[in-house]
Amino acid sequence: MDAWDRIDNLTLIENGLLHFQFELSRERPSYFRTAREAHLVLYRAMIEALRGSANWAVTLKQARDRSCEYQKGNNPWTEIHKVAAPSCRLAWRYSLPEPCEAPPMPTTDVEPEQVKRDEYLIGFYDAVAMIQTECFMGQLVHSRIVAVCDADMKTLEWLHEEIRNEYEHFVPKGYMAPVQDLLAAAASCLRLARMCLFESGNILFHSVPRDRLERLFQQVGDQLFRTQEG
Repeated sequence: MDAWDRIDNLTLIENGLLHFQFELSRERPSYFRTAREAHLVLYRAMIEALRGSANWAVTLKQARDRSCEYQKGNNPWTEIHKVAAPSCRLAWRYSLPEPCEAPPMPTTDVEPEQVKRDEYLIGFYDAVAMIQTECFMGQLVHSRIVAVCDADMKTLEWLHEEIRNEYEHFVPKGYMAPVQDLLAAAASCLRLARMCLFESGNILFHSVPRDRLERLFQQVGDQLFRTQEG
């Protein structure tokens, strides 16, 4: 059989939203699963916004300590570095940009095959920090960053560590989480994902029509709101 199944971030985001809808429509939904699906939708939306439709390798600018020197057009060179987010143990942001000296020019060219594969991967906390920074989000004239408040940073850390990691790397044991916290975390993820997709200005809706994704987000949001109220 010569059939092919097309896979890309936008179709996977659409698929995640459909799974979210299905789970909430069940007689006894798993709120762990809805929170996990919302986490994954946000993660994919952040990667899509950061890489843009051209799938640029945005992480190549970063150093191991997450400091970054960059220049926009003919403006002076600027530096940003990793800073802790208030009340968070692991989640972090980039600092405000500060002027810096131009970095030394490389003496040799780096061949594509010399670039390690893991340099193209973006961790969850890295993505959360990067979507808030012009350095990585300012790809086009009309590009915009995505603001993540301190409360959302703390919520995302809880969701990533206590829910996503427990759910993804599950070992036989019992664990519990408050339903309202799971629903609130899912709502935060979906709201930030919508901002990444529809407000960043970095995405061309090539595989899934924009109006279809917007309609799905609206339906899922309404369903989630009714569940929270109920």
